[in-house]
Amino acid sequence: MRLLKKIIYVAALFMTLEAQAQISHGGLPLPEKLDAGPCLRRGSQTVRMPAFDVEELRREDSLSGNNVGGIRFAYAFDVDYTPENSGVRYHLKDGRDVWRLHIVSEGAYSLNLIFDEYQLDDSSQLFIYTPDRNTILGSFTAENNSECGILPTTPVPGDEVIVELITPRNSTSRLRIGNVNHDYRGLKFIPSTGSSKACQVDASCLGIHEQQARSTVAFIVAGTGYCSGNMVNNSANEDAAFMITAAHCLYEEMGVVDRSLAQRSIFYFNYERPHCHEELSGSLAMSVSGADVIFCDAPSDVLLMRLRKMPPIDYRVYYAGWNAIRDLGPGVYSFHHPNCDVKKISIEEDTPYLGTFKVDDIFDSNMHWIVDRWETGIMEGGSSGAGLFGSDDLLVGVLSGGDTKESCEQPGYDAFGAFSEVWERGLNMCLDSKRNGSRVCDGREAHIIPCSRITNWNEGEVIHEVSDHEQFAAGHNNKGIVEYAERFHLDGKSSVLYGVYVAPWRGIYSEGDTVLLRVYRGDSVPEEVMSQEVVSFTNTSIAKRSTVFNETVVEEWTNRDCYYRLKHPLKVDSSFFVGLKLVASPKNKFALCHTEEKLTGENTAYFKDNSGWHSFEKAHPYYKQPTSLYIEPVVQVGAVDIIAVTDHSAGVPASTVSPNPVEDVVYVRFPSSRTVLYYELIDMEGRMVRKVAVDSSSEELSFRMDVPSGMYFLRLVFESSTETLRVVKR
Repeated sequence: MRLLKKIIYVAALFMTLEAQAQISHGGLPLPEKLDAGPCLRRGSQTVRMPAFDVEELRREDSLSGNNVGGIRFAYAFDVDYTPENSGVRYHLKDGRDVWRLHIVSEGAYSLNLIFDEYQLDDSSQLFIYTPDRNTILGSFTAENNSECGILPTTPVPGDEVIVELITPRNSTSRLRIGNVNHDYRGLKFIPSTGSSKACQVDASCLGIHEQQARSTVAFIVAGTGYCSGNMVNNSANEDAAFMITAAHCLYEEMGVVDRSLAQRSIFYFNYERPHCHEELSGSLAMSVSGADVIFCDAPSDVLLMRLRKMPPIDYRVYYAGWNAIRDLGPGVYSFHHPNCDVKKISIEEDTPYLGTFKVDDIFDSNMHWIVDRWETGIMEGGSSGAGLFGSDDLLVGVLSGGDTKESCEQPGYDAFGAFSEVWERGLNMCLDSKRNGSRVCDGREAHIIPCSRITNWNEGEVIHEVSDHEQFAAGHNNKGIVEYAERFHLDGKSSVLYGVYVAPWRGIYSEGDTVLLRVYRGDSVPEEVMSQEVVSFTNTSIAKRSTVFNETVVEEWTNRDCYYRLKHPLKVDSSFFVGLKLVASPKNKFALCHTEEKLTGENTAYFKDNSGWHSFEKAHPYYKQPTSLYIEPVVQVGAVDIIAVTDHSAGVPASTVSPNPVEDVVYVRFPSSRTVLYYELIDMEGRMVRKVAVDSSSEELSFRMDVPSGMYFLRLVFESSTETLRVVKR
């Protein structure tokens, strides 16, 4: 293969697989020592991957242009491991069966697996975890089943991983591992340690274009490479999980796109440094697997996918708007994940121009917006596919690549495949789903009542640093305090709690050191426990390795922003508490991050001793001052109050919907005295499924309920009022 004249920021992608939802469903694997009965299969519990020439791969990667000029980080082993031919299987005395397989690939920075046969029955659970259980993926259940029967998994750090399948007796579950992917470069997702260049700027530090930032996606393709992209809206505001990126992210070879690679991708949301805290790495807990290509134009390097699973409401996804008009003014910016680092922002104050990006003549002439020189940040490997936003906050293109000599000291040019030039080639048929001929579309929130990440930390507040010999004010200490909680107040609004972010200052999970995540009722202090779940919050160990062709990774502990999704969403009052209860006599100490000092002086942290609950500010034995714990819930604020059925007791004429339940077409009739402007169909999560304008002269509307079975809210918007009706789809 000839060497490329310009860098294309992309990964080398080689495997042939499919994928479905990466979303996990909570729980923990079984204890290391099992209460087991008869052995179903006693083989070697450990399998070891053969050695390969790592230095040769690094040498190839160091040559500009090899492997399609991009960032390959993993070597793929083709394997065939099932509960029938490998590992150990036991009957448990409680009536369940368990299969365990220990996989070792010596020297790997991380390992990821792809199951090319995945079909679990009800009550079955799959976990993937490191031997020390610092990292646990899962549980994966029957809800992760798909028609293709494939499941890729996110990388876990280190060179060992344990696969554990728990099934009911006489289960019909089928499971086969088809690939073990050995990370030989040091994938910076595990975790971020400032892997991008020093001039890159964290997106969370500037606090601008926050909605557009939430459209940004990092994704791993087929377990071996990575790119960036953006979720995008369509002109009908339909609830479709469209993501736009660069076509070369799915190259099988130079200039040739392998569409099936989209089915094998894992997409990460909100991978960013929280609140610009330098001490914390980003969370990778929010991911979805699998997509289908619905538009691809290799000569312009623009590709549109539809994710196979809608991102859940707590992922807080924003669907970016777009502009396919050639007239582009000054002031553009891009969010991206350079070198797999946390989300960054690059800013250009001048006006890009249409030009030609020449890479072995694989792109057509005058198909790219050219950004000559960034004022803030630059682009790097892994930034490929990132969207370019105009001054109107609308997407105008996606990154193909740029100057190979680009650096912090000498920012070069970058080229973005222009929507304006590819619009009539078929992109319009996908994004202009309303078929109104518009080349401009606004962005939108994924849900009519979006979730918010709630924090009690104020701007400028920093994490209190604690040395190991000190007693932990929000963790284990010699006073025996093991229960802590943070107070939240939502201005009189009842809300729905979906998950919680927690950042440990010190945290190593083990079977003997479980942590309970608790939600409490209460106003001034925690009262009744509404919900509790066993969780594993840890910070992250980074190993030290160095080779001729690979940079050194410094050995250190990195505090990590951890996210835990509740098994079931929970209704909370306007005031509530979220906290942790620790094991009283731990093998390893655990402590939460908390503020150095409260700039406003308002205390929100509480602890419990033998006499009950107390505020830090009034009674803490080690930290008697106002503080806030690093506990941040993700809530749908006011959702309980907003989604409600209209009360017609005051004599307001009611609209009617029939049939109800409905199998196909629903008919809605409303009084002639009221003029309806549009209607919205909203699902039980508060997500807008459909929004349609109505002819003002109508007294009736009808539409096809082509949605999954379940209950929906039909919201009629009149000139001076609104009305909400329940509709059940059979």
